[in-house]
Amino acid sequence: MNYELSREQAEFKKSFREFCDREISPYSAEIESSISLLRENCRRLAREGFFISLFPEKRRDRARSYQTSILAWEELARACPSTFLSCVLGTTLAAISVCRFGTAEQREQHLPPLAAGEKFGAFALTEPQAGSDLAGLRTSAVFDKDNYLLNGIKAFAVNGPLAEIAVVFALTDPASPPDRKMSAFLVEKGAPGFSAGLSLEKLGARGAPVSDLRFENCPVPPDGLLGVQGQGFQMARQMKEVGRLGYAAYSLGIAQACLEEAVQYARKRQAFGRPIAHFQEVSFKVADMQMYVDTGRLLLYYAAWRLDEGLEAGTDIAIAKLFLSEAATWCASTAVQIHGGHGFLKGSSVERLYRDAKLGEIGEGTSEMQRRTIARSLLGEGY
Repeated sequence: MNYELSREQAEFKKSFREFCDREISPYSAEIESSISLLRENCRRLAREGFFISLFPEKRRDRARSYQTSILAWEELARACPSTFLSCVLGTTLAAISVCRFGTAEQREQHLPPLAAGEKFGAFALTEPQAGSDLAGLRTSAVFDKDNYLLNGIKAFAVNGPLAEIAVVFALTDPASPPDRKMSAFLVEKGAPGFSAGLSLEKLGARGAPVSDLRFENCPVPPDGLLGVQGQGFQMARQMKEVGRLGYAAYSLGIAQACLEEAVQYARKRQAFGRPIAHFQEVSFKVADMQMYVDTGRLLLYYAAWRLDEGLEAGTDIAIAKLFLSEAATWCASTAVQIHGGHGFLKGSSVERLYRDAKLGEIGEGTSEMQRRTIARSLLGEGY
């Protein structure tokens, strides 16, 4: 197996890293308290072609594959986890849903403004009582005369307070088998009966707004149906794989950022007359961080390759997400430890990364759910 990036991929990763260092990283701390900075970051990414490059469905070639996309995802997460959460796990996830399942009219209407950074998107699947348990969803969509009437609540919607377009999953035929009772809809901001809650205060990734979405007899015309009625379960499973791949990249970017911060600090911080990098207690920690980062990156690349090849990738994505999310929290904790008191201060880079890292173990399926997926692939459905 060839583990080397192609020349085009290597150049793409290098140039995008330079862009992130120049245009995104300088605002990674301020963004926690400024929505306007998030909007500007979104526009900067759009001008760089970030959103257009992340539609692998449009061109089945290596330059637009998930293997290439995750190179940009890692660099963006390394530069600013909040911007990554909003732009990838919010807008891009919604846009890929439209690109993959939408009609020509839906793609023409919604993809250009999303790709241009003019609109935010949201992917609304999780509910207060159901996240990974798709069979537990309660939001309903009943066809009445000319429209579907949406009723229910979606929870933890990334970009919820900002989104101009939301991909919403709802039950259209509750009496059908589990894999045919759900459908997906495109709901635009301002639709009657559609409202977003206040942005929730979070431990980390504070620059990416997250809220509930509420639907009270919200009318959605038939052309707002995404894909075919009854295919929502299959659509949700496919998009959850992309989302989990995204969270794995989120964690990889954070782990890499923690490693770089730790190395830089260990080289300059003096103790007993020499840099603390000279002490085995510190150097071994940095070595372990590098081991986790490199191993996780290989797992992520392999999962992306399987997705591009059309192979069953669910278990491999679960492995990559599980390993990287737990590695990122360990790397963040270790980076704070290496920084000592300076790392414990509010406003330090590693303090923010420490808070941001935890989301990787929770979003798009907790670590426990990933272990369940992996175990079921080994033991069979009956266990």
